[in-house]
Amino acid sequence: MIRFLLNIGLAVVWCALSTFDGWNFLGGFLVGAVVVSAYARATSGEPYISRALRLFRFLVYFCKLLVQTNWQVAWEVLTPKMHQKPRIIRFSIEGMSEVERTTLANAITLTPGTLVVDLSPDERWMYVHCMYAKDREVAKQEIDDLWNHLRKGVFA
Repeated sequence: MIRFLLNIGLAVVWCALSTFDGWNFLGGFLVGAVVVSAYARATSGEPYISRALRLFRFLVYFCKLLVQTNWQVAWEVLTPKMHQKPRIIRFSIEGMSEVERTTLANAITLTPGTLVVDLSPDERWMYVHCMYAKDREVAKQEIDDLWNHLRKGVFA
């Protein structure tokens, strides 16, 4: 996060040295990304740009998921026949930190048709209500796919 703020700061300085417009800010942001990436490699060895690309890939995946599920729920509302097969799924969250659990729960709850209902008292299981869960294993796999994309895109 600090590197991203540094990148924004470098883009603002870039614009302050010339004119402030959208294209100039974008150019300053790109030059700042190269500078921050070189700084990150020199100090910690963690590449800045590849991390930003992983985060961008997750955001694209999540937006695609949101569009698909919104259409599915909208179709359910607009058609007279009920196509849903609701079910509560128990999903293992062992080994996840509190931040990872919270982020996953928010991502699940933001997705239409799913809702995190509860955590087990020992914090090993997350209970998720799925509106469309004909097959329990397929529903678990979809949650697991979301977790894998989240882990690779945000927490890697």
